[in-house]
Amino acid sequence: LVSRVREAAKRILGAARPNRKEPITIEVLNDMVGRADLSNILQLRNVCLYALSYAGFFRSEEVLNIRMNHIYFHEGYMLIKVEKSETDQLRQGDEVVITQSGGRVSLLKTYLSKLDIDPLSSEFIFRPLVKTKSSYKLVQKDKPISYTTFRDQLAKSLQNVVPDPSVYGTHSFRSGGASRAANSGVSDRVFQRHGRWKSVAAKDGYVKDDVSSRLQVSKSLGL
Repeated sequence: LVSRVREAAKRILGAARPNRKEPITIEVLNDMVGRADLSNILQLRNVCLYALSYAGFFRSEEVLNIRMNHIYFHEGYMLIKVEKSETDQLRQGDEVVITQSGGRVSLLKTYLSKLDIDPLSSEFIFRPLVKTKSSYKLVQKDKPISYTTFRDQLAKSLQNVVPDPSVYGTHSFRSGGASRAANSGVSDRVFQRHGRWKSVAAKDGYVKDDVSSRLQVSKSLGL
């Protein structure tokens, strides 16, 4: 009864998610990576964070809590352990596999080599940086960067890339990757598992269908 009253109230009031952010497209992501100075450790850290968030459909808290010993490189792909997730109520853990093609795994390898972290260590990979005379250096081995830092660095990276950076947020990578997969014809079951969604409804909330996908409906009608 309570559930039905709640759903009725949503319909009557027209309840919707306020200020929902737009998905980041692969074109925007590639533009940010292309504009970055990869010899600058801060900019390299940021674009690795963006690319990994997009490729793994990661929530901000998931990607920021990746540790060095969560990452396993294999022939042609890498595997990342997800120890805790919003949808993992029983704390059973999960894993994400990301292909080597496209250069994003190589980008992460370049970043990790510059950090000079022991591959078997439990240090966070996305950590705060302090400016030095010649570059930046990592600080606080046991503390990742904050959500606020992630959000603020993204806003800076989007400047001169998109007309209005405010329509994007950290969750835009998760919805952008999901939308790209859905519109590319990846099966629902596979990309639902990749995004670690527990229900179809939750997964569909992240997908924005492009025009070509939506036109498939009328094209199939034989008009």
